[in-house]
Amino acid sequence: MLRQIVAWDNRILKKLAAKHTPLLNKILVPVTKSGNNGYIWFAICIPLLLLNKYRLTGFTVILAMIISGLTGEITIKHIVGRVRPCNRDFGKDLLIKHPAHYSFPSGHTSSSFAVAMVMFFMLPALFIPVLLYACLMGFSRMYLLVHYPTDVIAGVFLGTLCGSVAVAVSPYIPFFSF
Repeated sequence: MLRQIVAWDNRILKKLAAKHTPLLNKILVPVTKSGNNGYIWFAICIPLLLLNKYRLTGFTVILAMIISGLTGEITIKHIVGRVRPCNRDFGKDLLIKHPAHYSFPSGHTSSSFAVAMVMFFMLPALFIPVLLYACLMGFSRMYLLVHYPTDVIAGVFLGTLCGSVAVAVSPYIPFFSF
């Protein structure tokens, strides 16, 4: 079963590598870079934190990213230790800086879906645009050959869980209620 999953991952990435175009490169490289260190999501937090009405939402986004980072980047990646696809030959040069850590799960995808879940529960008007950007983020990670499809799928599930947990606990954190 594991061999079949790995073979499926590789087939998908080979197909994506064959579909690289200058236009997609110009779109997906900045998308993926905007997810580095959660920059896009912290940028969204700033106006939320400045407005009393949305302050709890802003803090919950930060909490969701922290939970996602601790579980995915700090814990799961080092337990699983999956080597990134960019370390294999897919016949393409890497269009972004080579990531330093392991592949599984996708941290960019996880944090993006964590934020999407916060929006789903706390600021539904932003849910659809954030969800679409989260999907684009996950796709960009595969397109740029730094994650396997199963890394991205795991990131979706992990992010959804982390965002939901953050929404559930944030109202009970005294610091968030001022």
